[in-house]
Amino acid sequence: MWIWVCLALTAACCGVACAAVRPADKPGMKVLVEAGEYVIRAKRVKVGQTTEVTIYGPNRVFVKAEEHVLTEDKPRAYLGGTPLAKTFGPVDTGTRLLHAICPEYVKVHSEPDGGAVYEEGRDYFLDRDWGGMSRVESGSIARGQKVYIDYAVCLERVDLVQVSLDGRVSVKQGTPAAVCPEIPVPDRGCTALGAVYVPYRCKCITAENICPMPADDISWRHFIRVSGRGYLSHTLGLLREGKPVTIVCWGDSVTAGGSASSPDKTYVGLFESQLKALYPKSTIKVINAGIGGSNTDSRREGYDEEVLSYKPDLITVEFVNDVGKPVETIKANWAEFIARARQANPVVEFILITPHYVTPAWMGGFTAGVQAMRDAASENKVALADATNIWAHLRSIGIPYETLLANGLNHPNDAGHEFFAASLIELMKPGN
Repeated sequence: MWIWVCLALTAACCGVACAAVRPADKPGMKVLVEAGEYVIRAKRVKVGQTTEVTIYGPNRVFVKAEEHVLTEDKPRAYLGGTPLAKTFGPVDTGTRLLHAICPEYVKVHSEPDGGAVYEEGRDYFLDRDWGGMSRVESGSIARGQKVYIDYAVCLERVDLVQVSLDGRVSVKQGTPAAVCPEIPVPDRGCTALGAVYVPYRCKCITAENICPMPADDISWRHFIRVSGRGYLSHTLGLLREGKPVTIVCWGDSVTAGGSASSPDKTYVGLFESQLKALYPKSTIKVINAGIGGSNTDSRREGYDEEVLSYKPDLITVEFVNDVGKPVETIKANWAEFIARARQANPVVEFILITPHYVTPAWMGGFTAGVQAMRDAASENKVALADATNIWAHLRSIGIPYETLLANGLNHPNDAGHEFFAASLIELMKPGN
């Protein structure tokens, strides 16, 4: 599932920096740092000798005798069943974390301090990926009976491979977290060579776990990509003249603000506040038309009321939930909604937004889906805020993209929302 990530990021990877840190020759939890001189963020550093260093496995949290009454409702991925408390993320507290559960540590027994021990498969069902559980009707656990469950969950972590002024290599271990682990800063006098992402259940460090530091001193803003500003001339003209502007931000749970720390940190909130700061003489009305779990198919019937009824001058479109659809469906749907809006108002304008990355297990069809969205913007003569381009280059600047998923699955954290807002604002800046 990592192959597509490597292909997407290869172009941005600076060869001189990438060569510094690589997996050890023998597969396992070690990395090798080659001796030599490297340019890291415009600074030349030297590794004195080739060094193999150990990356420790994921940290675990152990839970003893958590009390439950198991449901008969068999879990389905992150839905249904009886959830174990520590399999939930700290932000979206109703969403279980994929692969956080350590199934080998799960033990179900009849008393807090022991008693009868029940058997997986015969007495209870355990989803070994998501941690949901249920009672087996033919087993030994009675309906409504309390049981006590011992288990463990993995945390994720980012470690830093660094080199000192005298050329010695070391690993600075990061702080483990259920989601969004922080990347540690180098020790004083040291330079970071690369970040190593240690996901849940990690047993082997591969090239895809290693995020090299760039040769140039750049940030994610270097990868903001937009197109079609010329298709926003009506809205930009209203803003420049200080006239009222109505904008509808149409989308799914990300547009609705899923997992942002506060409404003003969502991309819609950031876009609104920053646009008003750019054009203080214009009365700007921003309507958030995001609905969690939706996509362009499910929003078809509500489009007139939820979007067009506001008579918008500008409509922004974000649907990460469209990514898994067939390419032709994505293009046809987006063309349909653009045409319907233009029929209601011939001067209405659009910005299509390409999505953020989601958990690797859900990335099937992502590249093709994003390209369909880019094609839809070009073919329908609308503007494009290509936020995907930022996510595609995070690894090349030392950032594991998974650390920006606030629910560990499909919602960006505040930084991810900022990527969207920055891409939108790039299109709307005066005089661009």
